Amino acid sequence: MLDLDGTLVDTPHYEAWRSAARRIGADELTYPEYVAHIAGRPRLDGAARLLLLKKGRASANPRVAADSGALAEIKQREFLRLAAHTRLFDDALRLLERVEAAKQRVLFYTASRNAPGLFDAALRRAGKTLDPRAIVQQRRDQAREALFLRLIGEHAPDAVTLVDDAPHAVDAACDLGIRACQIRRHAFEPTAADPRATILPTLDRLDVPLNDFART
Repeated sequence: MLDLDGTLVDTPHYEAWRSAARRIGADELTYPEYVAHIAGRPRLDGAARLLLLKKGRASANPRVAADSGALAEIKQREFLRLAAHTRLFDDALRLLERVEAAKQRVLFYTASRNAPGLFDAALRRAGKTLDPRAIVQQRRDQAREALFLRLIGEHAPDAVTLVDDAPHAVDAACDLGIRACQIRRHAFEPTAADPRATILPTLDRLDVPLNDFART
């Protein structure tokens, strides 16, 4: 199971959230803050977290729902403006080529409404196509754990490998007994807390078939 946003696709979510934060007069959103609090989460959840992080507005505040919606819309407009040249990470393209050569079954997942289309466009620019049924979209009301259980279906959790750049997603997978690997491309990014997680700096370090990697 491979995450799209930030793992395979170099999408401008951070830049869009940083611009949105500036638009509401918030302090600068740093990349480590983005990874720790916002990355990999649905847009409204990310907006609420940004408000709490930069404006000190707790979720119990009745204005937060309306403010989160407005902030999410600002972020989406910024994202669409920046997304025209979205591409795959270089190591992602190499991984997909290795997976294709090994004929391994892979499911892709994302919480982003934009990521499937951007992934498809980036693949086409790289001369590749993909069965759209291989991409699973997280529902708005669906917890990450529920998404993972849906993805693994009748497979035993420890027979499935998950690869994601978001530490909270990797921790959630480990809690379910899934073999999980975090791609941590930068040293300042937070790491998954679960000791069962494998932490790698690049997708090039993943062995194919993916279920053959060793835990660290």
